[in-house]
Amino acid sequence: MRNDGDALASTPEDAEVDAGDVVGEVVKQPKDAPSRDEPTSMGWLARYCRHCERNPWTGFLSVFFTVLVMAVVVGAFGLARFDTENDKEWVILEDEVTSRTDAAEAALKLRDRSIGKVAGAAILPREKESEGATLMFQFESTVDGVSVFNRESILLMKEISDMVLATPGYADVCQLAYDGEGENATSLGCVPPVSPLNYFFPTVTRHANGTVANVTHDGLGADLVTDIDAVVRSFDADRRGMGYFLDGGFDPQTLHNRMTRLKYPVGAPLKGFNDNSRDEEKQENKVGKLWLDAVEKALFERFGMSAGFLSSPYLGIPSERDVEVRWYAAYLRRRDSQLIINYDLAWAFASILSVWGYMAFSTGSVFIASLGMFEILMSLPVSIFIYKLVFRIAYLGNIQVLSIFIVLGIGADDVFVFYDAFKQSALVPHVKDNILDRVTYTAERASKAISVTSFTTMMAFLATAMSKVMPISAFGILSATMVFFLFVVNVAFFPPALMLYDRYVGKMCSCARLVGDKAANAEVPGSRPASADGSPTSTATLSNDAALNDTARVRIHAWESSEKTPTLTLAPTPTKAATGGGRVRRVTVNPFALRGSYAADRGDGSDDSSMDDAESGTKNFAMDKKRLRPVEWFYREPFFRFIKSPARHAILVAFVALLLYGAWGANKLEPPAQQEQWYPSDHMMQAFANKREAFASSDEDRVIVVDVFWGLDGMDVSSVNRWKPAERGELRLTQTFDASSPEAQTHLANACDELKAATCDAPGCEGGTLLRNGAAARVICPMRDFAKYQSALNRTFPAAKESFASEMYEFLSTKHGKFLRKHVGFEAANADGSVPKMFYYRVTADSSLNYPAVARTARPVFERWESVVDSINAKAPAGVNRAFSTGYWSWTWMKTQEALVQNTVQGLLLCFVMAFVVLVVSTADLRAGFLATVAIAGTVTTVMGVGVHGIMGWDLGIGESIAAVILIGLSVDYCVHLANAYVEAPAWMTTRERRTQHALMIMGISITASAVTTVISGSILWLCILKFFSKFAFLITATIVSSFFWSVFFLPAALITFGPLPDDKWSNLKPLFNAMCALCVRRR
Repeated sequence: MRNDGDALASTPEDAEVDAGDVVGEVVKQPKDAPSRDEPTSMGWLARYCRHCERNPWTGFLSVFFTVLVMAVVVGAFGLARFDTENDKEWVILEDEVTSRTDAAEAALKLRDRSIGKVAGAAILPREKESEGATLMFQFESTVDGVSVFNRESILLMKEISDMVLATPGYADVCQLAYDGEGENATSLGCVPPVSPLNYFFPTVTRHANGTVANVTHDGLGADLVTDIDAVVRSFDADRRGMGYFLDGGFDPQTLHNRMTRLKYPVGAPLKGFNDNSRDEEKQENKVGKLWLDAVEKALFERFGMSAGFLSSPYLGIPSERDVEVRWYAAYLRRRDSQLIINYDLAWAFASILSVWGYMAFSTGSVFIASLGMFEILMSLPVSIFIYKLVFRIAYLGNIQVLSIFIVLGIGADDVFVFYDAFKQSALVPHVKDNILDRVTYTAERASKAISVTSFTTMMAFLATAMSKVMPISAFGILSATMVFFLFVVNVAFFPPALMLYDRYVGKMCSCARLVGDKAANAEVPGSRPASADGSPTSTATLSNDAALNDTARVRIHAWESSEKTPTLTLAPTPTKAATGGGRVRRVTVNPFALRGSYAADRGDGSDDSSMDDAESGTKNFAMDKKRLRPVEWFYREPFFRFIKSPARHAILVAFVALLLYGAWGANKLEPPAQQEQWYPSDHMMQAFANKREAFASSDEDRVIVVDVFWGLDGMDVSSVNRWKPAERGELRLTQTFDASSPEAQTHLANACDELKAATCDAPGCEGGTLLRNGAAARVICPMRDFAKYQSALNRTFPAAKESFASEMYEFLSTKHGKFLRKHVGFEAANADGSVPKMFYYRVTADSSLNYPAVARTARPVFERWESVVDSINAKAPAGVNRAFSTGYWSWTWMKTQEALVQNTVQGLLLCFVMAFVVLVVSTADLRAGFLATVAIAGTVTTVMGVGVHGIMGWDLGIGESIAAVILIGLSVDYCVHLANAYVEAPAWMTTRERRTQHALMIMGISITASAVTTVISGSILWLCILKFFSKFAFLITATIVSSFFWSVFFLPAALITFGPLPDDKWSNLKPLFNAMCALCVRRR
């Protein structure tokens, strides 16, 4: 005879039990009832679980060491090393604008290699300004109504300027002024700083009688001028030259000027480098070592600035004498940015620890929590192994670090679904007494649940992978791989792990023991009578005898076959008081009704038939409520009563209104009108960038330089690996390019005049002209200078076609044409001394669009440039009629921003379609799939429309574009869990209320634990400095909170009101799926 808890005994022996127990007589088992000992069929997962029961260590260690070996390979070969940031990684390789820009840069680099072979082509050291190493300051009065141009403030500027100039090394890095041209040019020393101090502290030379002989505005004078206002008026009088020192709110009447700025130009190329545009980072690092690092240290010491724990010394704006002082150099920003990124990534470990702690608390098991965290942590290196060695993707960028924060929540959800299924298996009668049955039940139920959520989340990430922007695409591929790995390793790892836990760990650690060791004595959930066709009915009434209560035990001692389905008869059992002893009489019980259909219940998660039915007044056998965990009891009892009350109608109305409002707000999202902020507003680098736009326009401001090229035809990227940003393809030349004809020469000269005369009414064009200063704009026009050269030599212009190339080549070899050598592209000099081929021609102009510019501002200006160049081409003779313009990074970044918005729209549409299909297929019901999809749509619109647009007031930037698609994958999990649990409820649950309560009880606890875990992991990002990470913290947190509320409140209310029932034919797709499967089988 088997143990008391075993429902299958070989013979129907009598047993003496205490009063209050119920004993089952021998009854017949229907032929089609499955036997646990001898299953009629066994799927691969059941076979795997049986193997794990026999060889748990083999299964466990096989998975463990396979994962570990892959992680070791990744570490040993440096596959997890993140790529150095490259300004090309975010541009769209296949885009025409990018192709033009890359062609222009490739042509200039090709010209660099040939310039050195031209006579007199020496590049003077530090003759150009280094944009990355030049140091700039801003000074702002903190007192309202007080101008920064007052005595105390100016003296403060002087002290800081003297300290900067006195720092050793400045003379070795400053931009140099030269007297003369070419190799014989003589250095005149450092270019003076661009500073208002030059005019407040002029050098004054006097005659012997004390009268002023000369005034030099060099800032080296010992005394401050007595008339400060006169100097300020001189700034206003020459806005083009000295407007650099005035802010946009300058009042010429009161002379109030809140802010001013100054600049210390650093030169390039440094000694040992050939060009300022090559090896920029190396040159900037050298400047840092020679001078900038020491300046930074001195400034930190003066203002008492130091870094806090995992923080930056630049957090906080120093202030002295009622003046805020801000400084900036791209080199300093880049170095501080890398430091901040490293600090921010350190918070990932805090996030991991927090999630592990909550998992241990929620599961009550350090072993389960550690196992789950091992899977999550290994998902990154193993996915990198697949990503790099299988998919052959070389790129690994900083943005992909976000994947670990996302999979923390996804991985924890998978663990909770597995663990909760295992806990609840102890309450399922046909599996509770046998560890193999429990693990098989757990694996089949949990693997189905997480397979649907994992697939949908993967599809959301793969939608992101379709982005034209390479880092976003790589992020999507790696994240999808991590989700897939988590699914596979969960299914493979948990069966042997649970077997080992039951055998060893649970017995050694009582504080973390699972309920499995008590399963043998657990009460069996309520019995159900069989209907005429052999299927269990939904209810079973009991006698009102007090002795037969909800916690009565049922012991089955026989299980025999019978073609006839017996009826269920339950007789009241006398108490000891009633019988005068502890003996009880036998009652007739149908084991099939008690056990239920094993096949029907394998995937539903519970045999919960405990419902109070107000209409019938009957009460079923109850799952012992005392054995439910608090969260399970909460969802099953008080929360369900609330959801099924009339309040559900108000819930539905409120959530539909929220969806509509969120959709309206999401539709208002547009690309940023201003440059995105990467630092918090109190970070000095961000504050400097924010204030830059507050200054008046001047010639010292950095504008977007636009080049017009002839002779180039883009890049051939057919053999380029898009995952290697440094690979840009091969330069294509315009085969028909020929500037030698007189008509072509004249046209190229006149093109410069057309650019100067071009108007522009776009908001980004200052002054209504395409170029800064219009007709007086700075335009580098080689053909005009060539004409002057020809005139000086009494030669004709345009030159004869036959002599044009030799005469232009001669001109570029002179000191007058030296600065145009990169504007007229000749190939390297021929060995025989003949004139090489001219392969491109370039005109450079300062546009009226200030740098930096966002897509919304840059797009109209870009289109105007395209229109003007098209007009020039339309008038051009053959050979020079295929010009194009490029604004370099400004144009390509504009296209990237636009691609992010397009990716958001396309990704959302694709994800919604995929989510609906997956939900319909997984639930096999149109109505359930539709309701779950509405919940997902509600989550997305709530986050984007209410959270991003309404609460935070953000635009559709990089972070929002990524999150908009990803959040569909994150928000689908909870809806899928509940919808599937509802649809897969036992068939005898024939009402919407029963099915909804069933779904809430078995899945509510998993959803809650997963939501808390993901919120914890995402909330850690709030502690990061970079706004991209902190913004992502809001997006993740808002997504999870919104998804939780839509899934737990809206979806149950909708299912109770509109949910499908087993007998609904129009929405139930199971017959269709079964027919399709049968057809496939027949065709085989």
